[in-house]
Amino acid sequence: MKDIDLDLLRCFAIVAETRNFTLAGERMGRSQSAVSIRIRKLEEQLDCRLLVRNNQEVRLTDRGKTLLPKAIALLESGEHLLAEMRGPTISGRLRIGFLEYVAPHRTPAILSAIRRNLPDADLSFRIGLSSHLSTALQQGKLDLAVALHDPESQTSTGFASDPLVWAESEDRMQGEAEETLPVCLMDAPCIYRQAALAALADNKMAFREILTTNSVQSVRSAVASGVGYSVLGLSCIGDGLKVSERFQRWKKLPTAILSLHGSDPRKKDVLTVFQQVFQDRLNLQPPGI
Repeated sequence: MKDIDLDLLRCFAIVAETRNFTLAGERMGRSQSAVSIRIRKLEEQLDCRLLVRNNQEVRLTDRGKTLLPKAIALLESGEHLLAEMRGPTISGRLRIGFLEYVAPHRTPAILSAIRRNLPDADLSFRIGLSSHLSTALQQGKLDLAVALHDPESQTSTGFASDPLVWAESEDRMQGEAEETLPVCLMDAPCIYRQAALAALADNKMAFREILTTNSVQSVRSAVASGVGYSVLGLSCIGDGLKVSERFQRWKKLPTAILSLHGSDPRKKDVLTVFQQVFQDRLNLQPPGI
C-alpha cells in the first residue's frame, strides 16, 4: 500500500482554507501551477475529486469536506513528532508577546503548537498590537515579542512574511458591487489601514468607513459577517473570510514582515521554533529581507 504524502495534504489544507490556488502558492512559496499539480496528484492517489474550481470560486466537494479534518489531524501529529524529536530544549520562565494581526481566529491553535514545541519552558503570552508589545518589551514585562519588523532596531529579527490582501465575507456573491465601498479599518497608525486607504485613493474608489477599531479580530469578524471589506494579512483568510478577487486585481498590496524582537539569550532557539510553527501552521514563508 502506498503511503500518503504529507506535503500533498498540506497543500490541500492550504487551498481549502484560502479557496484560492494563487494565494495558496504564495503561502507555500510555489507557483499556482505547482499547487494545481499537487492537488491533482492527491486526487489521483485517493481516487476522488476533492475540489471544484471555476473562474469564480474554489470549493470543497463532499469528499474534500470529509478529508479536511483528517488531513489537519495528520499534519498536527507530524508537527508534534518533529517537535519531540528535534526541537530545542528551552527551560525557565519565558514571557512572549504575540501580535494580534496574525491569524487571530487561529491564535489558540498557534499558541498550543508553540507550547508543544517548547515543552520544558514556563510560557506565558501577551496578545496585542506592535506598539503595545514594543513598550512592554522595553519595560521588561516581556522577554521576547512577535511584532512587525523594525529595520531600525538591532533586536528585530524577521522570520516570516504575511502578504496583505483584500478580504470579504465568504458568503458575498461574485459580481456584487457598491458605488461607495463600505470598509472596516483599524485605528491609525496601522499598516493595514495605510495600505487600504492608499489602494482606494489609487483606484479613485469612493468609500465610507463603517467600522473603526483597535482590534484586528473585530475587523475580521465584521468583514466575515458581511458588514464591509478590509485589507488584512493572508494569515487572516479562512473561517468566514475569502480573498476579494475584484480588488485583488488592483495594484499588489505590500507584505507585512513579522519579527522576533528582544535580546533574551534564548532568542535563537525560540526563533527556530517560531519559524517552524509559522510555516507549518500558517504556511508563512521567510521574508526577503
